[in-house]
Amino acid sequence: MPDRREGMPRRDRPDAAAGPSSRRSGRPGAHRGDRSTFRARPHHVLVTLLGVVVLVALAVSGVVPGLRTLSSAGGPGLPTTSAAPSSATTPTTSTSRSSGTTTPAAPTTSPAVPPGPLTVVGLGDSVPSAETCGCVGYVEQVGTQLADLTHRSWVVHNDATGGWTTADVADDLGSASTQAHLSSADLVLVEVGANDFNLDRVDDQGCFPAAGSSCWASTITGLHDGLVRIIQGIHSIDHRPDLRIALLGYWNVTVDGQVGRRLGEAFVLGSDELTRLVNTTVDQVATATGSVYVDAYTPLKGVSGTRDPTADLLDDGDHPNATGHVLLANAVLDELRTSGSLGPWTLPVGPGRPPTPSAG
Repeated sequence: MPDRREGMPRRDRPDAAAGPSSRRSGRPGAHRGDRSTFRARPHHVLVTLLGVVVLVALAVSGVVPGLRTLSSAGGPGLPTTSAAPSSATTPTTSTSRSSGTTTPAAPTTSPAVPPGPLTVVGLGDSVPSAETCGCVGYVEQVGTQLADLTHRSWVVHNDATGGWTTADVADDLGSASTQAHLSSADLVLVEVGANDFNLDRVDDQGCFPAAGSSCWASTITGLHDGLVRIIQGIHSIDHRPDLRIALLGYWNVTVDGQVGRRLGEAFVLGSDELTRLVNTTVDQVATATGSVYVDAYTPLKGVSGTRDPTADLLDDGDHPNATGHVLLANAVLDELRTSGSLGPWTLPVGPGRPPTPSAG
C-alpha cells in the first residue's frame, strides 16, 4: 500500500514532528522542527515512527474519534474526505417494492362505447325477402330487435330473392355483393328449399306418406346437400368462430289456410306431410353443422298443426303478411335466446352509456 506520507509538505511530515511522549505529556521544549532530540536518542526514532503509523491508522479507521474528525476536516497530514449524500447511500423505495410485492396500478376507466355495428344477413327465397308483402320482413325485424336486446347497433343486408332454390343461394355466394355482406356477418338467416320441389304431386296419394316416398327422396337429398353447401360456403367467406347461422323451416312449402283448403283434403294432408319432412331435413342439417334451427311451423300452425294461418298470410295463401313476419321474427329471436347466441353480442347497461342506435 502506498505511504500516506508521500507528497506532504516537508514541514508537516510526521518524521519531523515531536515524539509520542512529547505528544502525550505535552513536555515543554519539544518542538516539531527540533531534530537534535532524535539524534541524541536514536532508539526513540523507531518508536516515534511506529506511534505515528498507529495513530494514522486509528484516525483513518475512526477508532480515535477526535482524529477522525480532524481527518474529515482536512487536518494536517491526512487526506480530506467528505461524506456521501444520504440519498445516495440509502435509496428511497416504495412500500410495495421494499416488501417484495408488486401492487398493480389501478386501471384507468373511460366511458364505454358500444363496438359495432354488428351485421345480420338474410339468404333464401321470397319468404325472407318479403318482397311480396310490402311490409317490414322478419329479417329486418330481427335486426331491429337485436339492437334493442343487445344494446348494439345492427346492419341488415337482405340478399334473399323470390323463387330461388338451394342451388340458386349456393351459386349466389360467389357474387361480390353477397360475399361483401357475409364477410362481416355476425348472424346469417337462411330459409330456402320450398322451390326445390315439383308441387304438382303434393296431392298424389301414391306419394303418401311423404317420408320414405320415392316421389321426394332425391329432392330431399338435394335439399340436404344444398343446405350443407350453403353453410360451408358461408364459413369459407366468414371465418370467425363466433358466427351464428340460423336455418328456418316452413309452416308450409306450398299454399295454406283457406287457399289450401280449397284444393281439397288430399292436398292439405300431402302438403303438411311434405312440409314436416322438409323441416326434419333442415333440422338435421342445422344439428350436423352447428347451426340454429328455427321452427317456423309452430308459430303459424300450432304444435298439432291445426291452427289456421289464414290471418297471417297474404291473399295468395303462400307468403306471410305483416303479422306473419312478426311471428317468424319472434321465432328466430326465441331460438337465439335458447341457444345462448345473444350473450356474446350483448353489452351491459350502465350509467353514462351512450344510447344505442337501432338497426340500419
